[in-house]
Amino acid sequence: MLTPPLLLLLPLLSALVAAAIDAPKTCSPKQFACRDQITCISKGWRCDGERDCPDGSDEAPEICPQSKAQRCQPNEHNCLGTELCVPMSHLCNGVQDCMDGSDEGPHCRELRGNCSRLGCQHHCVPTLDGPTCYCNSSFQLQADGKTCKDFDECSVYGTCSQLCTNTDGSFICGCVEGYLLQPDNRSCKAKNEPVDRPPVLLIANSQNILATYLSGAQVSTITPTSTRQTTAMDFSYANETVCWVHVGDNAAQTQLKCARMPGLKGFVDEHTINISLSLHRRSRKRAQENEATQHG
Repeated sequence: MLTPPLLLLLPLLSALVAAAIDAPKTCSPKQFACRDQITCISKGWRCDGERDCPDGSDEAPEICPQSKAQRCQPNEHNCLGTELCVPMSHLCNGVQDCMDGSDEGPHCRELRGNCSRLGCQHHCVPTLDGPTCYCNSSFQLQADGKTCKDFDECSVYGTCSQLCTNTDGSFICGCVEGYLLQPDNRSCKAKNEPVDRPPVLLIANSQNILATYLSGAQVSTITPTSTRQTTAMDFSYANETVCWVHVGDNAAQTQLKCARMPGLKGFVDEHTINISLSLHRRSRKRAQENEATQHG
C-alpha cells in the first residue's frame, strides 16, 4: 500500500514515466533533429527562412551555408546579398551600416520627398526600391504596407527566460513560483530559501545522480547514487524526494526509483516502483501505432 507522501508523488511519477517513453530518441529519416535533441521537424522546413526549431537551429549558418537571405525581424532591413539585418531607423542616417553601403546613397535625398505621399502610419524611409514604411519598436507593418499593429514579442523564442505577457507596444516578462525577475527584466533566478543554505543542483548522467553547488563544486556530504542511463528525473521539495527512470535493456527491465534526501544531506530509503508492465504495454502500443502508420 502506498504511503501518503508517495500518493502525493503519483502525478510526478506519471510525468516521469511519460517523459521516458514519449521523449523522441531519434527523428525519422524524413525529419530534422533540432539542436535541443528533443524537437523533430519536417526536413522541408529546414533552411526555408523561418525558425521552426525552438532554438532556431534549422536556420543556423552551419546548417544552411547556401542561404543568401535571412528573414529579418519586424522593422529591420536585409542588406543586399548578405544575411545582415539593420534597423530601418538606421537607413539614410548618414552612417553606413551595410557592407556595400546600400543603406546610404543618393536615393536617400532623391526619394525622401516621396515619403509624404505614401501615407505611412508611423515612419517612412527611402530605400533602393523606393520609399518604405516602418513602425515603432514593438509594432509590425501590416499587409497594406502602411499601417502598424502590435508585434507579439512573446512569439520570438528567448524573449523571456520563463513567462512572457504581450502588451500593446511592449511585453512583460515574469517568473514561476520560486524564482525572482532579474534587473534585466527578462531573466529569472531561483530564490535562495533558506538564505543560510546554498543552492544545490541535482545532475543525472549515465552513471549516477550527484549534487553540486552552482559553482560546479561537488557537495562533499552527499555521496552520488548509482544509476543507469537516466532519461528523466524530478525532485519534490515538499517531500524531499527525488525520483528517476532507471533504464534497462528493454521496457520490462526499466524501473522507476525514488530516494529521500532529508535536509539535502544525502540519499536514503532508496526504493523501486514496479512500472515494467505499464512500460511494456505502452511500448507495444507505440509499436502497433508505428506499424499501422507505415502500412497506412
